[in-house]
Amino acid sequence: MLLEKTLHMSQPLAECKARLASIQSYRRQFLMVTRATVTSSKTVDFSFRGPFSFEAHTVLLSVDSDSPNQYAFESVGGNISLMGIVDFTEIRPHCTEVTLAVHYRIKNRLFAWLDQRLHFVDTFVNAELRSIRAHFEGIATSYVERMPILPLFESAAAA
Repeated sequence: MLLEKTLHMSQPLAECKARLASIQSYRRQFLMVTRATVTSSKTVDFSFRGPFSFEAHTVLLSVDSDSPNQYAFESVGGNISLMGIVDFTEIRPHCTEVTLAVHYRIKNRLFAWLDQRLHFVDTFVNAELRSIRAHFEGIATSYVERMPILPLFESAAAA
């Protein structure tokens, strides 16, 4: 599945890139991440918890990019394979747009099927991006989106 998310950060481009590249400084801000460890070989050992006891695990490697304002990455192991790009664009002197594009595939058929219906990876990415933005913007508490387990039983939105 393909996910694309955009957020705006109130920092200049260079500062935004440097702060987001330093995952050690904010990994405790993640809400559902169980592990985000940077190794000496510049890989990231990454795990998160999903619904129905799903534990995603992957090892991310940085990939060379042609643009200095992009970080590309791909997985080299684990039960979820992914590749993605993080793109930084300066909109104004103190406003940077960060776009995350990720293509992922859950290797377990049951959890892949559940994700197609419940979109729990999308919910996870949204919650984590809100948490990171809240941390960098100095917002006291992060917004946690309630994960819909059975969306067909959710009440319909009033028109």
